[in-house]
Amino acid sequence: MASVRLAFRPALRLGGKGARIAGAAIWLVASACASGLPPQAKPASLQKQYDNLQAQAQRLADTRDFQGAIKIYQQLLRMTPDSAQVLNNLGAAYAQLGKYPEAQRTYERALRAQPHSFPVLLNLGLAYFKAGNAQDAIKPLAEAVELKPDDFQARTILAMSYFSARQYQPASEQFEKLVAAEPDNSTLQYLLAESYLWSHQEEKMLSYFQQAIERSPNSVTIHMLLGEADDGLDRTADAIKEFEAAAKLAPQQPDVHFGLGYLYWKQHDYDHAAAEFRQEIQFGGSVAKSEAYLGDIALKQQKPDQARALLNQALRLFPDIRIAHYDLGVLAAADGQYPQAVAEFKEAIRLDPKAADAHFRLAQVYRKQGKAELADAELKTVNEIQQRKQEHLYQELSGQAPSAGPQPSERNPTPE
Repeated sequence: MASVRLAFRPALRLGGKGARIAGAAIWLVASACASGLPPQAKPASLQKQYDNLQAQAQRLADTRDFQGAIKIYQQLLRMTPDSAQVLNNLGAAYAQLGKYPEAQRTYERALRAQPHSFPVLLNLGLAYFKAGNAQDAIKPLAEAVELKPDDFQARTILAMSYFSARQYQPASEQFEKLVAAEPDNSTLQYLLAESYLWSHQEEKMLSYFQQAIERSPNSVTIHMLLGEADDGLDRTADAIKEFEAAAKLAPQQPDVHFGLGYLYWKQHDYDHAAAEFRQEIQFGGSVAKSEAYLGDIALKQQKPDQARALLNQALRLFPDIRIAHYDLGVLAAADGQYPQAVAEFKEAIRLDPKAADAHFRLAQVYRKQGKAELADAELKTVNEIQQRKQEHLYQELSGQAPSAGPQPSERNPTPE
């Protein structure tokens, strides 16, 4: 169900291709930032000096000497304290140095000087977004998009801000418009698919990409997305067909064999799953996760030494793989190594607090250690998680939307 679904989709997570979309929009050269901001009137005696300083600041910015540009912009502000143009360019220089709080304060000051300025609103939203504060980025970016609905850059960062803030419904609405503007942009298609899934619009996603595959029958991306939509609707057999089609079209495509392996793993077809995970490793795709799932298969096949070696190797490559920590906890508990088991189950819980299995296993270990109060606390958490799942199921069956969408931590599969 939700805790299992779509765990094989690292390409869809914000980052990777998605981060490159943002990266393309983040750097706005100072002169471009200032477009639309009219210069303020100055005494004729100061105009030449002012223009020379402006040109000097621009040259410094062009050569990426942002610290030098900041000094000139500060000098310009002493001449014209309420110049929205200078404030905007100063904010852009701060942002280029990663000084986002200073950039935000400077852009807000520019907006007080000139409210509803599109370039300042866009830059303020970008500064919040780059600082990791997607929620605060939404308001200025939404106003910027309202001012210029056709601005692709502003709408892209607004969509990604909604996405990062886990507001998947409005994110999907923005990505729909972006995909309509660039229908062949596979990165936007990925992010639209992700938004559909986390806002429980799997049927809408499936319908959209079924139309897309008719237009582009040889698109590896679309086949993978269709497979993910099918998996989100628990149509595992159909999901396998789509990933098999993707693998046939592009056998060395990153994540395609991992996706197939994961789907086979879900069906307990461990021989086929292991073969796909080995293919993924051979082609250098999701190596760490493939080794983790191979370790899980070895554990299920009663091969503890092989499982332990694979799981530890996976964590050496990438330390945040939940299934690897969970399985190592199972192995440690079976060997009576309770402190190690506790540490592994706690790490699994950190990576996915809403999965009940690690809490339950941790409770068992605490019992064996004689720590009854800690065990009871973990069992209470298990009951709360199960109750929330039942409430969520009721809401789905009754047609009521859940109060909040699933969180990214829920993507990790629960080992059987």
